[in-house]
Amino acid sequence: MSYEEACEFLELLRPKGFHMDLGPITEGCSSMGQPQSEYPSVHIGGTNGKGSTAAFMTEILMKSGYRVGLYTSPHLVNVRERIQVNRKEISEDDFSNVIGMIRNSLMDERSLSFFEMLTLAAFVHFRESKVEIAVFETGLGGRLDATNVIIPKVSIITPISFDHTEHIGRTLSEIAREKAGIIKRGVPTVTAYQPAEVMNVIKNACDDIGSPLCTASPDDVKGELGLKGEHQRQNASCAVQAADILVEYGFHIDNVEKALLETSWPGRLEVVSQSPMVILDGAHNVAGAESLACFVRSRVPKKKAVLMLGVLGDKDFSGLIRPLAPLFSRIICVRAPSERAASPKDLAAAARSSGADISIEDGVVDALKKTMKKLGKDETLIVSGSLTVVGEAKAFFNRIS
Repeated sequence: MSYEEACEFLELLRPKGFHMDLGPITEGCSSMGQPQSEYPSVHIGGTNGKGSTAAFMTEILMKSGYRVGLYTSPHLVNVRERIQVNRKEISEDDFSNVIGMIRNSLMDERSLSFFEMLTLAAFVHFRESKVEIAVFETGLGGRLDATNVIIPKVSIITPISFDHTEHIGRTLSEIAREKAGIIKRGVPTVTAYQPAEVMNVIKNACDDIGSPLCTASPDDVKGELGLKGEHQRQNASCAVQAADILVEYGFHIDNVEKALLETSWPGRLEVVSQSPMVILDGAHNVAGAESLACFVRSRVPKKKAVLMLGVLGDKDFSGLIRPLAPLFSRIICVRAPSERAASPKDLAAAARSSGADISIEDGVVDALKKTMKKLGKDETLIVSGSLTVVGEAKAFFNRIS
């Protein structure tokens, strides 16, 4: 199977959507000899900060001398970003080989969804790569997420807020119950600070199941971080707390401050151009927008701030726009590259009351070409609202650089 054939096969699995059922991935793991059980792991769930926390965790383990697998989603530019060993994405040859191997092992080659196939591919690739530990980020929810077949050394729950409400719950408590589904008997759980109703759900789940619980404080992380934004202290503290727990399992953890300083993660307040300044941020829900707003408020003068925004239609885009719009002199509303994209006209209507200069563009790339020509050297462009928008913008800047 070639790399192109592997990608085409994966695309055929997309229409299966969300299984919300561990049966198919459990059978897939069985057919491949339970690869997820061949190495210790860390499991990360939550709503915001999962990827950043996974990046901090991976860097801490790498700086401590370990060979580390990392599985995250979604990807920004190419699907191989999701599966990494020591922060190097899986090669095209290895990717096509592992997808072909799994396809040939299944009784029904289309029994798995797109996400389940990639999750199983990560399990297998990490086994073949002889990783010493792997870090897994949940995709959607937790309880019935395909990654939840692992038995980790420690589970991490990052800040929980409203997102994917059509799939995992309409209230914070309902969402928290799904996210808390990654909690395992006898496996320590680290949680970020949470709203009271969320914390109650997590505490009750830990008590019922028998999981030691500790809360990571952002105040415990001092010094500079490789990832921008004060909200990253909470993510870093979760990773540090989890690393401390791994020490109890015999892991040797060292160079933590250096690891936190050198952590990078694409699409999270990522600078892709210095002059003019262009920053990509994957804020795609209200909590993410509030964190981005905090950064902009403290770092970018309003008269010099330009926002390019594209949002998916199933998001609370009015709530997302509310904390951001007053901070920008210009807002460019674009269509996210997705069938689920919100109309740029609807985004513009939601931002109109801010008093900013509002414009509408259809495609991300065309909007970037026009905006970069007009952008002053002392202005800052922030591209946000959806990881699909950020991914397309990142690909654009990769090409021109």
